[in-house]
Amino acid sequence: MSNPIIRVEKGLIDILLEIIMFIGLIALILIPAFYYKDLPEMIPTHFNAKGVQDDYNSKSMIWLLPIIGLFLGVGLFVLNKSPHIFNYPKAFTLDNASKYYKNSTRLIGVINLTIIWAFVFILYKSVQVALGDSENLGIWFLPVFLIIIFGAIIYFALETRKIS
Repeated sequence: MSNPIIRVEKGLIDILLEIIMFIGLIALILIPAFYYKDLPEMIPTHFNAKGVQDDYNSKSMIWLLPIIGLFLGVGLFVLNKSPHIFNYPKAFTLDNASKYYKNSTRLIGVINLTIIWAFVFILYKSVQVALGDSENLGIWFLPVFLIIIFGAIIYFALETRKIS
């Protein structure tokens, strides 16, 4: 049995998540465009779990994170238009489908926003490290990122259980 195909109305929160995510996508393009000419030939391209850079590469690699970010951000945005293709923990009816869809699309929106802004932060810190204005990514980045991602997943999973 397939999930019903219905239109999910976006709330203000959903619209704000998308707007802030798209602002992040613009930042992903503008940061390297603005700083590229000032970057040294070798820039940090990888940070370890403690936030310390442990690999360097050509400054042209500064465009890799924006390309991946654009692909992910736009891909998740488009995917979020079809919540009926997602997997759900149990079968549901036309009566409660909109609740399931709203919950799952909001989760995807939060994850998309978090990933894009994490990319913006990593890209910005990479530029700052390359220019000598910062020492590293920071030891707190990975734990905070993981708490936000897994916190969102747990929260929305619990919300799904509340839907009858």
